[in-house]
Amino acid sequence: MRVFLRPLTLAAAFTVIGAMGVATAQTVVVTKAPPGATLELVLNAATIGTAKAGADGIGTIPVDLSQHGGKSEIDARIFVDVCEMSRRVMLLESGFEPPTPGANCSRRPIFGVFLVRGVTTLVVEAAEAAPAVWIRQGPAPATWLNPELASASGKSVPEFLLPKGLVLFGGGGIAKYANAVSVSCGTDPDCNGKNLRVAGRVGGEFWISRFFAASFSYLKPLNAATAGSGTGYSFTSTLTPHIATLTGKVGLPVGRARIYGEAGANYHWATLITTETIADTTVTVDGVTQTVVGGTQTFELKTAGWGWMFGGGVEVWLKRSLAMYGEFGYARLKGTPTGGGEGVLDDRVTFVVAGLRFRLAGRR
Repeated sequence: MRVFLRPLTLAAAFTVIGAMGVATAQTVVVTKAPPGATLELVLNAATIGTAKAGADGIGTIPVDLSQHGGKSEIDARIFVDVCEMSRRVMLLESGFEPPTPGANCSRRPIFGVFLVRGVTTLVVEAAEAAPAVWIRQGPAPATWLNPELASASGKSVPEFLLPKGLVLFGGGGIAKYANAVSVSCGTDPDCNGKNLRVAGRVGGEFWISRFFAASFSYLKPLNAATAGSGTGYSFTSTLTPHIATLTGKVGLPVGRARIYGEAGANYHWATLITTETIADTTVTVDGVTQTVVGGTQTFELKTAGWGWMFGGGVEVWLKRSLAMYGEFGYARLKGTPTGGGEGVLDDRVTFVVAGLRFRLAGRR
C-alpha cells in the first residue's frame, strides 16, 4: 500500500504499514533528479545528509533522526527546492520555516503533515513541475523507484478516484452581515451591535461526474443584534434570518482533493424585531409640573425573497466515504414583507465554514 500526495491537498497525517519487511532507519530516496545532481536532506535548520543522483536520476540518503534531536519520530512538513543541478528536501517540524531558496532555485511545497518514524521510507519525486512524496513504514517497493517494472508486469498503480453520487455535508464557522447593524442604528451615535456571528451550514449535493454537481443547503447565521440609546429613549433590534441555497458546482480534482466553485440562488425568510422604550419625562407648564408617562412598543417586520449567491472551497477525501472541507460564500438577502405593510430587507452575508462530507451512494 502506498500514499501518493501532490500539492493543493489539505494538511493530513498518514501512517502506512508495509508488508515487505521493516527498515532499520529512516531513508529518503530522491527520484527524477538530473543525473549527477547534488541531493541534500535538511531537518529543520540543519543539513543532515547528502548524496549524488545516479545516471537514472535516483539517490538515497540514509538518516537516523534519533541522532539529530534525540527523537524517534516527528510530524513534519515537506518542501522541495528545485535547482538546476541540485535538489534539497526539507523536513520541518512545527515552529520552523524554510530558509529563502537559493539563486535560480524554485520551492515546491508538498502540502500535508507527515508522520516520520524510525522505519519510514520517503520516496520524493523531485520533478520540476510537480514534486510528490510516497511514504511507507518499511522499505520502498521496487515499482516506486522504477515505474516501468509495474508496466512490464502488467500491474498498474491504483489511482484514488474522487467519489460521485450523493454526498451530505455539515460544518460551522463565522458569518458577517454587511449592514444589519448600520441600518438598525441609523444616525444614533450611541448605538452598537454585532455583525460578525457564528454560523452553520448543512446540506447535500449530487456529483453527476467528478467535475459537476448540484447542491442544496440550509445556512443559519446567528441573529444580528443591535442596541442603542439617547436622551429619554433606548431600543434593541434583532434580525433572525434563515437561508436556503440551490447552486451548481464545478470541481477540479487534484489527487485526493477537489477544488470547487459554486454559484446559484438563495431564498431567505427573516424576522426583524425592534423594541423601543420611551422613559417617563417631567415637564412644567404655567408653573405646574407634570409627568409624561413613557412606554415600550415593539415593531415586527417579516420578509422573504430570492437573491443570488456564490462561493468556493476545497475538500480532501480521507477515504471514499469521508472527507473534510473548508469553504467561503457570499449571499445577497433581498426580500419584501410577507404580512403586508412597508419595509424591505436588503443585506449581504459573507460566511466561512469548515466541516465534514459523507458519501452515501453513487458509483466510483
